[in-house]
Amino acid sequence: MKIQTRRGFRATRNATVAAAAVAGLVLGSAGAAGAEVNDQNRIVSNGHEVIVTQEDTFINGVPPIGGSPLSREWFHNGRGIANIVGPEAADFEDSTFQFGYQVAWTASVDGALGFNWTSPQIELGAVRGVKNVPLYDQVWNTNDDGDYIDYDGNVVEEEDRVPATTDGTEEGDPLFIPNGKTSPEPYAEDALETSGLLPQATVAIELTPAPGIEEVVVAEGEFDGDFKEVQIANVHGAATGVIGPVSLRPFVRVITENGDNVTTYGQVWTL
Repeated sequence: MKIQTRRGFRATRNATVAAAAVAGLVLGSAGAAGAEVNDQNRIVSNGHEVIVTQEDTFINGVPPIGGSPLSREWFHNGRGIANIVGPEAADFEDSTFQFGYQVAWTASVDGALGFNWTSPQIELGAVRGVKNVPLYDQVWNTNDDGDYIDYDGNVVEEEDRVPATTDGTEEGDPLFIPNGKTSPEPYAEDALETSGLLPQATVAIELTPAPGIEEVVVAEGEFDGDFKEVQIANVHGAATGVIGPVSLRPFVRVITENGDNVTTYGQVWTL
């Protein structure tokens, strides 16, 4: 998600609205009077205080639309705010704002977790997650009796075995077969799909059968200046193939240009 900003004015205030409705992730100015602060954290970076805040967070678990007992579905509303305080705060550039979740599950059967929202923005940053990739065993050159042989057909000891290849020669490509096992592997990729007039942004990860915890960055983008507000309105999430509850801990993070970062983790919501 590319978060648009304007430069050059200390009083500039930018807001990004993330939503699953037609007006989702709409850019504009926003302010909140009497907002409930759910969590706040701060650091000092280059002599300036960097403060991140979550306000008015509410994750509403709803009955899954398909009615499956192995599905969980929810909508997230709230607000994430970044403030940079100091004598040259308005001159900060290329800070990164991230919004996402820590997700925990007890068990799954071919489970998956997904988030989506609509946006008039067509530039999206990389989304991150974890997927299960199959593992393979190497195939060794053997004869019909199961003995290890070299490329000339001579029987050799196990420590002298040679890989089976596509053409049966040393120059051929080695052969591998799946062993039925998988391994979790992190990934980062751009996710953008078009839906009507507005692009539909999605984030999805596969869930491991065993209990697991993953951190998923749902959206991120750069901003300049001393202030950034991101309003999260009806961001839709769903988990399928899960056994037992799914727990969500929303977070907001700011990473400054020099690599300093500060994160605010909200309360755990169990669905």
